[in-house]
Amino acid sequence: MRLVDLTHPLTTGMPVFPGDPTVAITPALDVATDGVAVAHLSLGSHSGTHLDAPSHSIVGGRTVDRIPLDRLQGDAAVLQVRVDAGHAITAADLPDRLPDRLPAIVCVATGWDRHFGAAGSDVDLRTHPFLDLAFAHELWDRGARVLGVDALSPDSSDATDEAADDTAADVALPVHELWLGRDGVIVENLTGLTALPPRVRMLVAPLPLAGVDGSPVRAMAWVPTESADSGT
Repeated sequence: MRLVDLTHPLTTGMPVFPGDPTVAITPALDVATDGVAVAHLSLGSHSGTHLDAPSHSIVGGRTVDRIPLDRLQGDAAVLQVRVDAGHAITAADLPDRLPDRLPAIVCVATGWDRHFGAAGSDVDLRTHPFLDLAFAHELWDRGARVLGVDALSPDSSDATDEAADDTAADVALPVHELWLGRDGVIVENLTGLTALPPRVRMLVAPLPLAGVDGSPVRAMAWVPTESADSGT
């Protein structure tokens, strides 16, 4: 097995959802002057590759430190789709029939991560493909409890009013309401999903931020090596 990192590095000025705190990483102490290096981190709880706890959009929902760690690791299904920007993904977009039973972790790979922080890109990250609500219901009903996407959100991120502030309050979040309302977990801004096989073992490791609605994560997958695939 080989380990694959599915995480965007946290860097100063990296893309964030409109209205979220920007990311800034600056020196606080310096080896030459202070004998040690320490960085000052300024970022929101939903920066980079991150986890949405139920409390992100559900009043009284579970906070990130209360999510059992065994829920965030195990077998994962990777569903590959190739759709256009702004497309509402349904089961019909999958190359194969959706299995009757899914593992607890399901990731939808669209390839939208290629636009995240891409130099010179004029693509609006908010125009990503998103999950049709009925499709999200299907995933949940077939066993998924952790939903991973390689875009800003499993919901559409287009603002309902171009004159608005373009914050999360300006967009509908039906998949969040469904998933987090049932005590599920959402992982956003994954990267590298399109290179994964249909089944992997996966780990999502958040910070244990007490009473907080989400956390940046280190997400990774174990995939078979070529030698393992060939049986040599």
